[in-house]
Amino acid sequence: MAENLAPDHWERYTQLLRSWQQTFKMELKHLQSRYNHSGFHTYQRMIGCELLEDGSTTGFLQYAYDGQDFIIFNKDTLSWTAVDNVAHITKKAWEANRHELQYQKNWLEEECIAWLKRFLEYGKDTLQRTEISMIWMKNGEEIEQEMDYGDILPSGDGTYQTWVSVELDPQSSELYSCHVEHCGLHMVLQVPQESETIPLVMKAVAGSIVLAIALAGVSVLVWRRRPRDEKHVERS
Repeated sequence: MAENLAPDHWERYTQLLRSWQQTFKMELKHLQSRYNHSGFHTYQRMIGCELLEDGSTTGFLQYAYDGQDFIIFNKDTLSWTAVDNVAHITKKAWEANRHELQYQKNWLEEECIAWLKRFLEYGKDTLQRTEISMIWMKNGEEIEQEMDYGDILPSGDGTYQTWVSVELDPQSSELYSCHVEHCGLHMVLQVPQESETIPLVMKAVAGSIVLAIALAGVSVLVWRRRPRDEKHVERS
């Protein structure tokens, strides 16, 4: 993601946040005076937007004093909702500036959404990775007994890895296979009965096929392990 941003991106936003910090300090002093408070208090601002699956968007902007809601912006009515008499003083002052109200609405509906889409594109390999489904099959049928599943974890090289295991009879002559579904691709990995360890590793980077089998950023390790007791564990 970092390589997609302008060289001075973080410096510009650092300066912007520092200016906000000074404004917040001033506003906090005003609130302490109006509430007749002394000592340590907090003043917080929460702003953001959401891009939903159906393409619709939402935006929010609100302030809190000592962890409690203080005033909330309604972008549809270009107004503020105050929670108490002190907040009403702020509400009256802020609603007098119609230009600022329209600016906040435009920022939530346009600029914030534009940045959200931009960051999703920059980080799509990580933020929008598709989940993977893995199950063990016996003679072409899904195994009914309980299976253990591992988490999907980063491998450290831009790919991800996971596993699923099941206990089997080591003397069984049945044909076992691991079925993997990812990004609309259905793959069947057949585990040879005679193999003690099968290092089948599948990787892909940004849609390119690596080692002949691609799973769009997911690594899958399949092996057969013989424990010391009579149980047999298949893990993929």
